[in-house]
Amino acid sequence: MGVTPGVEALHDDGYRFVTDTPTTAADYDQQQHVNNAAVVRLLNDLRIAYVNARLGPRFVDHLRDEGRVHVARELHVLYESEGLPDERFVGGARVAARYGRAGIMEERIVEETTGRPLARAWLVQLLVQDGRVVDYPDWYWSLVARAEGGRLRVGDASARPPWGPPA
Repeated sequence: MGVTPGVEALHDDGYRFVTDTPTTAADYDQQQHVNNAAVVRLLNDLRIAYVNARLGPRFVDHLRDEGRVHVARELHVLYESEGLPDERFVGGARVAARYGRAGIMEERIVEETTGRPLARAWLVQLLVQDGRVVDYPDWYWSLVARAEGGRLRVGDASARPPWGPPA
């Protein structure tokens, strides 16, 4: 992936992980706009790409070996503009903060050639085993800090994270 206005816009927003976010014909509704539900799928694909690229096999193997599931507990999406069939999109993802057992991820999808925003998301992630929330291993947060260049806000563990995407 080359440097395009969309990639630059995401880097300017502080996203260190940026990747292509391809759509398919099925992602477009009868009005030929990217469907809202398709945007949620694109955001989920972006989250998975981040985990695989930035946290790598150590975390994925940990999930399998320990019988744990990395879940999105809350997902808040802000739809910023329509996406059209002749456009290409790129997305950025980051783990922005930690509140006790919760990790806060932020994502953004923009049009590749202009940087025009399509959508942004804010989600609360948890680690679950046998139906109960468990602590992430300490090395997980070290992987995240390395992926984010050491930039990870740590909030009060007893407080709920602020609701919704940052302003």
